[in-house]
Amino acid sequence: MKIAVATDGEGGLEAIVATDFGRGETFTLVDVDGEEIAAVRVAANDRRRAAHGAGIAAAEWALEEGVDAVAAGHFGPHAEEIFGEEGIDLVYIPKVTAREAVERYLASLKDA
Repeated sequence: MKIAVATDGEGGLEAIVATDFGRGETFTLVDVDGEEIAAVRVAANDRRRAAHGAGIAAAEWALEEGVDAVAAGHFGPHAEEIFGEEGIDLVYIPKVTAREAVERYLASLKDA
């Protein structure tokens, strides 16, 4: 499973989840094997400075990365629609670390 967490700053597991998916400075891509974090990669969000459509561009990028879930504080309506059409889980979770966002998401899957 691969989770893209929109993050502020330099990204990584200790970075804070960005308020807005399309405007986060970085994406922390987390590969999960079972219930464990297996690998982490940080990618710059070059789309965040777009005057319009940053969320759409970020959503399309995330799909190209093959994510199963995305996490941020907020998603714009177009990004929500794109992810919904593709069956990607949206995780609304602002102001925590990327690690905590991933752990909470994984815990919610066990509880479901």
